Amino acid sequence: MWPWEHLAFAYVCYSLVANLGLRRSPSTREAIAVAVASQFPDLVDKPLAWSLGIVEAGYAVAHSAFVAPVVCLGAVAVAARRGDRALAGAFSIAYGSHLVGDLVYPILRGQGFDLRIVLWPLATPPADEVGGFADHVVGYLLRYVFTLLVGRLTPQIAFQLLLGGTVLVLWLSDGAPIVADAWRAVRERRQSR
Repeated sequence: MWPWEHLAFAYVCYSLVANLGLRRSPSTREAIAVAVASQFPDLVDKPLAWSLGIVEAGYAVAHSAFVAPVVCLGAVAVAARRGDRALAGAFSIAYGSHLVGDLVYPILRGQGFDLRIVLWPLATPPADEVGGFADHVVGYLLRYVFTLLVGRLTPQIAFQLLLGGTVLVLWLSDGAPIVADAWRAVRERRQSR
């Protein structure tokens, strides 16, 4: 998944949990926790593989189903100290959604299901292509743009359209967290002058 797809998928997951389970919309702080956690595994593992060469593939330590619970327990401990358990829930759900997305998304591209993505250190997917961080990003981006330019409605594109529409509807119905608070702060600042 692309970073924006991980963010959208994580927001949809957390918004549904918040609205159906907690009976309220996500707060701005929770939306920020979702944004951070939805990117966390890639922010750790991609540089470890693509820039530093510490691990073979961009699916390693932070993508591990064995490491994720420890990180989420850390989030619970930090949130408990701050007195806001909902932040830990937002972080944990978004983190988990990243792993689920990485497992399911290759199926949409016709690549099949590969559990090795989340089984580090017991298993690791094949090593990534040779090259640095920029080489990988540019290579993946060019392939993605080509897929878009071909113009066929592939399962991947259909999922992206559905996900984009769903996240937009949920985010707006939730009151546009982050943007609404930022806009409110700007208005209050203007009025106080």
